[in-house]
Amino acid sequence: MVEIKNPLYDTACLSTQALHADAHLQVTSDVAPAISVSTTFEYAKTTVDACNYGPDQRYAYSRESTPTTTKAESVLSTITEGHAVLYGSGLTASLAVLLQYKPKKIALGESYFGVRKVIEQYRALVPNVQVVGSECSYDGVDLVWLESPVNPTGEVKDIAAYALRAHAAGAVLVVDATLAPPPISYPFRQGADVYLGGHSDLLAGVVVVRAATGAVALRETRYVLGLGTGSLETWLLLRSLRTLSVRVKQQSVTATRLVSFLESIRRSAITTQCHKPCEEQLSLGRHIASVQHASLQLNGAQCNPNIALQHPNGFGAVFAVSFASKSQALFVARALGLHRFATSLGGVESLVDWRYGWDSSAQPTLLRISVGLESFDDLAKDWKQALQALEVSERKAAKL
Repeated sequence: MVEIKNPLYDTACLSTQALHADAHLQVTSDVAPAISVSTTFEYAKTTVDACNYGPDQRYAYSRESTPTTTKAESVLSTITEGHAVLYGSGLTASLAVLLQYKPKKIALGESYFGVRKVIEQYRALVPNVQVVGSECSYDGVDLVWLESPVNPTGEVKDIAAYALRAHAAGAVLVVDATLAPPPISYPFRQGADVYLGGHSDLLAGVVVVRAATGAVALRETRYVLGLGTGSLETWLLLRSLRTLSVRVKQQSVTATRLVSFLESIRRSAITTQCHKPCEEQLSLGRHIASVQHASLQLNGAQCNPNIALQHPNGFGAVFAVSFASKSQALFVARALGLHRFATSLGGVESLVDWRYGWDSSAQPTLLRISVGLESFDDLAKDWKQALQALEVSERKAAKL
């Protein structure tokens, strides 16, 4: 059988990898990959287990795999520097990790609420599983679950530091890097053992492991439990991967500029010995309580030099803005015109989400922003008009 990962492109640039890493799997003359919609495949004429798709590929039933799935996993394996296995969703991928490593004691830090619910389901199935904080002692811990960047703030954790602690305790380090796909981050370079990711405008998740043998075991469990992706979702994912590099880089640049813009608005509204804000500065910035993003971790009290080393190609497109009240946050979410008021992240369109509506552990004053491919100037104007509208609304309410 053909190897899913093509080593010929290991040293190529990401944009080249995304376009050509699956070239060795091509059987037809199609330039764009076809959608494989069949659930079953005709056996070879010789023997049942012989290759029946080109000279070196075999498919029998879509629950096991399809030609499109294999191509998508080939590209993902190359760009993530590991061995990738696709799943029907990010949470399904999370469950697959737990089923693979069967942890008895999990160290869990800040994490997506869905992951916490998956771990709750796992604990209901497996008795006596303990969960401790990621900053606690790792004594007896066999799996450390780290999210970096953190959802919903986009702030980064020092993966290398957690890897040292985890491996010293004999634990596996799982890094959920959904908010920073390649080329923004490469968790294996910092010592991660398992790499998780999800997607935006289609439902899919991926688990990436260092060794091919680990991927084989994951695929066997996926086959038995039927945890794979649908045909259309897999094809959409493969098509999206072709432009991943240019999209992620541009979104990172725009998000970082927008964070700087909003943070400057917030700071301009603060009175200091050297600065007295004018009326316009006050009206725009006085309602913003904080802006959170990895780019703001490079300076100040939370400065960590490893963050820049961990993210040499920029930071993720997700950040958080907090306001003085819940009502102000919701007003701004609805007043923004170019940011769609909806959940999810990472897509080509900018989104604003009120996380408290999904996750009761989130602050009700916080908005999560996912920056798309709109121009920075237009997004900045959108924020300015929304903040101006909030000020007008607040003044009207004060007169009542």
